[in-house]
Amino acid sequence: MKKLISAIIATSLLATAGAFTISINDAAAKPAKEKKTNADLSASLGSLTWGMSSDKAKTVIGNKIMDDFRTKSYGNTDLSYVDNLRKTHTDRVENMQKSYTNLSVDNSAMLSVSIVGEEFMPDAGESMLTSREDIATKYYFFKDDKLYKMAVVYDSAYIGPIAFDTFVATTAQKYGPATEELWDDDGNFTDAIWKDKSNVTLTVKNKYQSYSTFLMVFADESVEKPLHAKHMAYFEKMNSGPEVSAAIDSLTEDDPSGGNNSVDAILGKKTEVNLMAGLSQEDIDIINGVTTKEEIEKKKAKAKKKAAKQKKSDAKAKAGLTIY
Repeated sequence: MKKLISAIIATSLLATAGAFTISINDAAAKPAKEKKTNADLSASLGSLTWGMSSDKAKTVIGNKIMDDFRTKSYGNTDLSYVDNLRKTHTDRVENMQKSYTNLSVDNSAMLSVSIVGEEFMPDAGESMLTSREDIATKYYFFKDDKLYKMAVVYDSAYIGPIAFDTFVATTAQKYGPATEELWDDDGNFTDAIWKDKSNVTLTVKNKYQSYSTFLMVFADESVEKPLHAKHMAYFEKMNSGPEVSAAIDSLTEDDPSGGNNSVDAILGKKTEVNLMAGLSQEDIDIINGVTTKEEIEKKKAKAKKKAAKQKKSDAKAKAGLTIY
């Protein structure tokens, strides 16, 4: 009898343990649910569609520009104004059509150092179309002549001196709260990201320090994601490869013959080059191992808390800003 009871208890414990193990494994197998906005991010393309050819896109964009002319000139009896308006819009159509560029090393050098410089990689089957609008310039990117990304660069005069928090908060009024925010080690808000249910992404990038404006990038993630990884690898190699190191060495190393180095030759005197000049104290501390990871995270958390308080009032103050 005792053996029978022991067997029943052991069986029950094993069954319970097995069920518990299954529940743990099931929980571990379930990935965290990804946040997505209810907004349709593709709506910002208007009549354009992902995968559209550049020729078709030229037609659609050209029609949109002329529709804008007709809307603005409707009912206006000032013939001079209408003629000037027509010329502005026809010029935009012509410039847009001429702007189509295959993004090769040979013809994209200027673009590579522009605000959209990191949105493409030369000689990778990518091309671009540019269209000027009243408050912004739009860059349409194609992979193998199929539209996969639209970058919007707002005119700095239109943006004015507003904070990035303000711009993101105003964007959130149209698309809902961002699904992800990125901050650098100094606690600066650098990117806000939205993703909709069809896996279209919108990334708002803080480019104010370098270009006095902000960048919005709408993209078909199925194409953009693998390309983005290649883009980042390419730029990392360009910025830290042996060519860059050799260039730095040539500027700083002493001449074995006892003469001056390259900087000395330019300035005509013995010069000490401080490679950390221009870096923030935080960056210098990190390089020297002074600032800890915990301190960086505390700084980020403090900056995020301050930004969160500011967003609501900022958004109300700039409610009239047009967001694409």
